[in-house]
Amino acid sequence: MRYGQWSGGKIYIGKDDDGNTVDLGINETRRLLESIPNSIVQALNYSNVSVDAKKDDNGLYIEIIVHKSDFPVFYQGSMYKRIGTANFKVEGPQQQNALIEVRNRTWDSSVVDNVSIDDLDEESFEIFREEAISSGKLSGKALESREKILEELELIKDGKFTVAAVLLFHRKPSKVVSGASVLIGKMRNDADVVSSDEIKGSLMKLSRSILDILKVKYLYALISYDMPTRIETYPYPFDVLREAVFNSLMHNDWSSGQSILIKVYDHSLSILNRAIIDEDWTVVHHKSRHINPLISNVFNKAGLVEKFGTGITKMIDSCKNAGNPEPLFETAADGMDFCVTFKTSKIYRALEKYRELNDDVVVDYRKVFAQIDKLTENNSDGTINGTDGTITKTKTPIHDSKSNDYIYSRKKRLLSELKRNSQITLDQLEAALSLPRRTIARDIEWLKENGYLERIGSKKSGSWHVIKELE
Repeated sequence: MRYGQWSGGKIYIGKDDDGNTVDLGINETRRLLESIPNSIVQALNYSNVSVDAKKDDNGLYIEIIVHKSDFPVFYQGSMYKRIGTANFKVEGPQQQNALIEVRNRTWDSSVVDNVSIDDLDEESFEIFREEAISSGKLSGKALESREKILEELELIKDGKFTVAAVLLFHRKPSKVVSGASVLIGKMRNDADVVSSDEIKGSLMKLSRSILDILKVKYLYALISYDMPTRIETYPYPFDVLREAVFNSLMHNDWSSGQSILIKVYDHSLSILNRAIIDEDWTVVHHKSRHINPLISNVFNKAGLVEKFGTGITKMIDSCKNAGNPEPLFETAADGMDFCVTFKTSKIYRALEKYRELNDDVVVDYRKVFAQIDKLTENNSDGTINGTDGTITKTKTPIHDSKSNDYIYSRKKRLLSELKRNSQITLDQLEAALSLPRRTIARDIEWLKENGYLERIGSKKSGSWHVIKELE
């Protein structure tokens, strides 16, 4: 091995020391074709490898080709080099010299050998075109074709695509870069996942789909009225989430093989990504460090981010302006993990509390806003501040009409799920409806009390019977 050139090589399974084929047989060949690629990725976190079955006059054998890499590939955290027929661990000064040579290069600028232009996704390029034209950063000939875009963004090197090109525009980047995905989980607590999704695709697609999925499935808009205006209140401002998601996509250490993780709790949301953080990093004094400069440049040219290094300040200011607490930024002790956590606003928690205590009442936004301090207190009796200055709870009226569209549609959806699966559990309902467990339990009690639903059998082994539909 000469430092700066990791040229790869070939390995054969099913050949003896003299190069003669020892037939593996069809069953063993199939087994190895399935197991070897996964084993390579797990041990090396490197996927630029081809594994193929070959056949000659003597039978079947397997050829493994490790393609050239611009960066050293570590086996279980250690570097090795081949001398003759033996492997030697590279340690101390030798390893340092190897790493110094690549210090000024970045992982996202390394090239892959087994990707063609046909593997890239036209929709991802279209997203880039739309964003770049909208922002005014690029136009005209630079956007005429996929090839022009890749050249303009310096994503082709010596006729080959860079890792950045794969992550940004490949149809299935996770097949080339292990861990190229985003995991979203609805959490009851740190150890209890209610539901989850793994989102895969190019970074261009992820820049849109993550926010869409959060809005549709994981973040719950509370409806209120400043008559006659209908108001939708989300727990977090979307421009803040947008900034945080884009920063995680740009700055995640994709070479680690770790996906970005988004945890959604009842009153907070955390985005965790693998990163390289300077030892003296603080929220007040920090500089923008780009471990993926090619990817960051593409996000900037698309207009998805404005200026480098302003993301944290922008998130703090936007949260303050929206009435949310300042986001919490945390780094791991080893400087390799970064987490940003957002908390719900007072008005969102007040609307949630008001709706819980006054289930079927059309929510007056101004009235809730006036009572916000009392509604967000932890009152032991679960009451709110009444209009006459006393602590009172409004009686929940009987609801058998469409007087409140939100409550009506919520209970109708619940009945539909119970009719579809009569043995569905509360956990499953919570995941299917994206509602708090206490809300579901309260709606079930109301439906039972008002003759729409009954429970047949025990809590453990019984089933639900829908008596009649909400009309």
